Amino acid sequence: MKRIVVAIAVSVVLAACGSDTDGPTTAPQTTTEGSAGPGEETTEPASEEPTTEDTAAPSDDPTTESTDEPTSDPTDTGEGSGDFTTGPSQSADFPDLVGAYLPETARVGGHDTYERVVVEYSGNEGTLNWSASYEDAPIQDGSGFEVDMGGEDFLTVWVSGVTYPTGDPGEFEISGLNQATAIQDVHVDMPFEGMHTFFIGVDEKRPYRVQVLNDPMRIVVDVQK
Repeated sequence: MKRIVVAIAVSVVLAACGSDTDGPTTAPQTTTEGSAGPGEETTEPASEEPTTEDTAAPSDDPTTESTDEPTSDPTDTGEGSGDFTTGPSQSADFPDLVGAYLPETARVGGHDTYERVVVEYSGNEGTLNWSASYEDAPIQDGSGFEVDMGGEDFLTVWVSGVTYPTGDPGEFEISGLNQATAIQDVHVDMPFEGMHTFFIGVDEKRPYRVQVLNDPMRIVVDVQK
């Protein structure tokens, strides 16, 4: 019995000595993936995002303005008004001579159902009036001479409210005859005693109409095709 007590006592003493010499136990560190150990710099791996190249074609700009130019004088493209006739016609106040207009230019244009002659005037005094009819020949006022011009029938237009030019008017040129087929020629006389005349030579007697338009002042004659 005494031996057992001594043995237990020795065991206790040895256990006490062992606990004094051992250093403190430290639990092992564990690291999870992506975490840094002590003293290490933590850097996050940069995530690469897929880049896609824009291959779409540029869209047309809807605000782009058209650069098309008008093909003819916008003042001559209206449909006109009034009835067509083959007989004589005139404005209400013809032959009122009050006016001081001077013919400056003349031009011919082609349209779908008719061809147009425009005689344009300078001046701003009075009013232009007119009378028109088909004649057998283009006879000039004053001289009585026949005008040498193309055409089988001749639409003659007398215009009042005009004045004689102060200088030499020169040759009166007609533009655009190549746009017409029914109208074969145009001749414009200078004013004489408050009136002037112009002639339209056509391939045959065709219905026509006459209008006076402003800004600029002009007389417009439409001849049906």
